[in-house]
Amino acid sequence: MGKVRFVMLSVATMLACGLANVVSALPVYDQTFLTNYDKLVATPLPNNATDLLYVSPAATPERLSKYTALMIDQPEILISPKSDYSGAKPADLEAISEQVRKDIIEALKAGGYSIVEAPGPNVLYIKVAITDLMLQRKKRRLLAYTPVGFVLKAGMDATRDMMEKYDIMGDAAQGQILDSQSSEVLAEFVALRGNNGQRITFDQMNTEIQGFASRLRCRLDNSHVPTDKRIDCLDPAARAAREKAGPVLH
Repeated sequence: MGKVRFVMLSVATMLACGLANVVSALPVYDQTFLTNYDKLVATPLPNNATDLLYVSPAATPERLSKYTALMIDQPEILISPKSDYSGAKPADLEAISEQVRKDIIEALKAGGYSIVEAPGPNVLYIKVAITDLMLQRKKRRLLAYTPVGFVLKAGMDATRDMMEKYDIMGDAAQGQILDSQSSEVLAEFVALRGNNGQRITFDQMNTEIQGFASRLRCRLDNSHVPTDKRIDCLDPAARAAREKAGPVLH
């Protein structure tokens, strides 16, 4: 794989949070979030996994290295039409969405990247969706009341509370990386995940979200260092060592 494609594949796969283990066969998935699913190509990953990726030829290492700030849009949540339970309180879905965004922001800030709310010449715009969400509703507790403003005030507790109401049996992650000024698509991906028919636990979800945020920072870091300093972002030990050494972006 050439250097240009290596770097952009790293950035494209940074959003593959994978909230559970990769399913062995590629299932049917939602195709309404991205702009053009025909551009996606299968890319092998470790452990016999496959993600679907599109990498723009314009996404060269030189171009990527100019980005030092990011706009992180609020992740969208799409419940699968095949879900055992097709409804959920808006606050419960928002809990998942905001936890994903919060962990991404914290990881990027620790890496020296700025989180902004307006486009700019050095700003990437990242759109994320958790699609094909499969829910099973648990037996209603005596009180399943959601206080006003709970998600905004409770953070991680909101996600835990949500998962006490529903069992998450599967999902997919989809993402789009764009130049914030021109809206030019630099990369798109679909990461299909499942849990072999088993419930995804809170600890699994939390670990995967945090791991995804760490990989996100790593992929961006790789575009800001010389070729011989780039690391395998799928290696937790390598990521931990780099993060311990401090930000590569100053």
